[in-house]
Amino acid sequence: MDTIEKIREAEKASDSAEKDAVVEADRIVAEAEDKAATLKVNLTKEAKEKAEALLDDAKAKSDSILSDAKAESENEAKALRSDIGAKKDDAIRLILDDLTA
Repeated sequence: MDTIEKIREAEKASDSAEKDAVVEADRIVAEAEDKAATLKVNLTKEAKEKAEALLDDAKAKSDSILSDAKAESENEAKALRSDIGAKKDDAIRLILDDLTA
């Protein structure tokens, strides 16, 4: 009888250990899933922040290029106006010279 009782106790202990192992495994899986979800959220947030920073940088560079192009075109237009003004004066002088000659 004593042997049978020891076998039953061993079976109970084995069943208990198995149930504890299943509970522990479930806990570990749940913890891993929580960590994965948190990691996913953090990585997504980080990626969005980097993308926004890249977009801001691209916009700043674009604005700078446009500003430089505008300034350059204004300078070229000013130079052309000045050149036209000088040629206009020369043309007037030539016409007046022809009329007075």
